[in-house]
Amino acid sequence: MKKTTADYIIDGSIIIDSIEAFAKILKEFPGRPELMRMHADMLVEGRLKAAAVRQYNEAASLFLSSGRLLQAWIAKILQWQLQRPSRDSLVEFHRVIESAPHNGSPADDFIQNLDPLERMAVFSHSRRISAPAGTNILIAEKRHADLYLVVSGGLRESCYEMISQKTTFRRDTCRVLGESDSFGEVYPFSEEVPTQPHVVTSTRAELLVVSRRRLIRACRKHPNVESGVIRLCRSRSKRKAEAGSNGIRKGLRYTIPTRMSIEIFPVVNNEPPIIMKGYCRDLSVSGVSFMPESNGTNPALSVPVDMDGLIRRRVRVTIPAEELSITISGQIVRKRSVVVKGITIQSLGIQFAKMPPCLRGAFFAFAESAKNTYLPKIHPFS
Repeated sequence: MKKTTADYIIDGSIIIDSIEAFAKILKEFPGRPELMRMHADMLVEGRLKAAAVRQYNEAASLFLSSGRLLQAWIAKILQWQLQRPSRDSLVEFHRVIESAPHNGSPADDFIQNLDPLERMAVFSHSRRISAPAGTNILIAEKRHADLYLVVSGGLRESCYEMISQKTTFRRDTCRVLGESDSFGEVYPFSEEVPTQPHVVTSTRAELLVVSRRRLIRACRKHPNVESGVIRLCRSRSKRKAEAGSNGIRKGLRYTIPTRMSIEIFPVVNNEPPIIMKGYCRDLSVSGVSFMPESNGTNPALSVPVDMDGLIRRRVRVTIPAEELSITISGQIVRKRSVVVKGITIQSLGIQFAKMPPCLRGAFFAFAESAKNTYLPKIHPFS
């Protein structure tokens, strides 16, 4: 399809620096929300606040009607920065975002599946950057830990993996990025992803950047945000199968050294349970890597517990915190030897039972408050 003058303005090939001249372009190409938003940006620079508010609002409505939720969200945020919204209008826009049909792009799906509090927790301190064609956004061999959403423009991404490490998410070697795509090695939070991305703009581009720290805070307060981040990352990744993982979790989450005990249910009903005390290596709302202090105790047995025989056994995990404790059921799905500070420790991978979102948040908040409680000095995480 042949490009129009409007297309050249949007991709940065043609630059118009006059508000009056841009207004004429809008009349020539009505109904183009990208142009409306660019014009609104110019009105803000010209300190024409009221006109900019109207233009951002109209652009947001057109973006929504065409199923472009990320762009609608950006336009509305810019409008709200100029004019504080009423509670009713704020609630109404969030309601429309959650029900509007969209084009199935990763960023649109991510935004739509958050509730209003989660959406604000993620984006309230995000930042926008604009760059002309040929700008290096990410440079290989440098650590990049933020989430980037493409608001407009085109980019090229090349990924380089370290030969000495195995990745959980396998990236395509090269990708062409467009509107509402995402990039940045932001997840898993508790691992340094051994991938070195290089991203350069192929046209004028605008990006929305959410810091890794902001995402971690949002996920700790709102567990559903983490599920959204996982889907966002997997939409651009191929899962690499790992022998022995048994699909325990969708990825390592947070390093939260916490004392805990587990009660392993017997295979035969009249047998007593096996009790183990120990610590977690890392913890999330979906599972935990538990390291026992010993092979456990079983009053009916005088021999050490067979760790291999515990796989697929039902278990109850208890996390203490001063005068309180919290308990959650689950299943042992794997056994693994881990080396921490030169010490080899047997780790049991436990997958938690599913919880409603409200209980997941309460569980994680409690676990976070119990962090580092009663850890002895000889423990490798102390």
